[in-house]
Amino acid sequence: MTDRTNRAESGDLIEPVFVNAPGTEILMDDDGPGTSGRYLHTLQHARTGDGHILLVPQPSLTDPNDPLRWSTPWKWTVLMNGVAYAFNGAVTGPMMAGGMIQLSEFFGKSLTYITYANGATLICQGFGNLIWMPLAVKYGRRPVYLVSNFLMGIACIWLAIAAETTYVPFIIGRAFLGLFEAPIEAIVPSTVTDIFYLHERGEKISIYGLGVLGGNEIGPLVSAFIIQTLSMRWAFFIVAISIFINQITLIFAMPETKFIGTRPQIKAPQVTSDEKRASNDGASVQSQVPKKTYFQSLAFCPVVDHSVSLGKTFLRPFVLMSYPTVLWSSIVYGMSLGWNVVLGASVAQLFAPPPYLFNSGAQGLIFISPFIGSLVGTYLCGPLADNIANWATKKNRGIREPEMRLPACAIAVVLTFSGALIASLTYQAHTHWAGPIVGFGVLSAGAQMGATLAMAYSLDCHKEVCHFRRSTRLDC
Repeated sequence: MTDRTNRAESGDLIEPVFVNAPGTEILMDDDGPGTSGRYLHTLQHARTGDGHILLVPQPSLTDPNDPLRWSTPWKWTVLMNGVAYAFNGAVTGPMMAGGMIQLSEFFGKSLTYITYANGATLICQGFGNLIWMPLAVKYGRRPVYLVSNFLMGIACIWLAIAAETTYVPFIIGRAFLGLFEAPIEAIVPSTVTDIFYLHERGEKISIYGLGVLGGNEIGPLVSAFIIQTLSMRWAFFIVAISIFINQITLIFAMPETKFIGTRPQIKAPQVTSDEKRASNDGASVQSQVPKKTYFQSLAFCPVVDHSVSLGKTFLRPFVLMSYPTVLWSSIVYGMSLGWNVVLGASVAQLFAPPPYLFNSGAQGLIFISPFIGSLVGTYLCGPLADNIANWATKKNRGIREPEMRLPACAIAVVLTFSGALIASLTYQAHTHWAGPIVGFGVLSAGAQMGATLAMAYSLDCHKEVCHFRRSTRLDC
């Protein structure tokens, strides 16, 4: 918790000095009297709400290229571009779910061997972020988006060809696909922290989470009908087309979001009249850095952080695993997404045999229920969790603690446990197919909440190393 025991004298007034704990931020000015209150009023505030929300972090006063200063429509364009990138990557993972039996018959392998292709993707995806994210920290986000997305499309073309050749090239292609799609789990949350303020991030992270889980759920739904009417080859070709369309939008609407420059720092110590005058004067400082043109912002690698040691950066995810908050959020995030992996790999084994006898199309339709659950979870862990955290911040005199998002986790626990219980008991009893499928929807709502809240909590706790935290995720 925040330490408020130190005190500063300001004339006849004695008031607390705010001492930062990791993740603790002054988010609101509380309209109280005294030096700190007057100082906070001089800082930049959000233009929405009651006017008391501070911009955290404070955008640069002298650099118009600071991503925090971008217009709201442009920020949303960048966000949705990143969500589309994550969605396409998420689709490629479980898209085999509706075609497992066809692949088994074509390759002459058991379903167990076919699921190894999913395993190869997941293993390489887990290790991939240990390579991609250090590069994103050193050389910026834009080159990682462009290169990984392009290679992901190439891997899908490879798989489209290998799906009608032999088993070994297919499983190798799935392994490379996992390596190339790995950044979808890490770079988009980094982009969110680059361009949005603290009070805005919960909603944006939940939209990103919907993109990932939605891809995991819509991918098998659509690919199942493509496989049934065309072939597995065409399923991969169509995904490759979608990826290359996104490649065009990334080139023209995904500028570099990494910012290397100075920003005002929010502090609340004793402030002298001279310091207050300097703060007020700072608000009127004219831009000293020339604004880049649109075409200058499209450079492949416009930012290189020379202060970053690439060797040390590769080791940082392992150090982060010693942070309890990072370890906890990684476990929760991995467990929340893990059930989707299990469903995608086992849906054919669960619903193709009697008593359900689902064909490929029917197996794909199963994923409608989890997608609806994800939509519900997106609201519960986005706007609702933000409102809870903002209410707690006001009660705490404007000071935001990362833990203020966590009360919503109680809803996630109830939904996840209830959904898993409904699905398992109804399937074991061979009830009507609606039983387990409703359970999947309830479980998905809880999983969406768990994944998003864990991610947002870790981002709030250790924003200075946010680019590495998703590299530490533990998928089940």
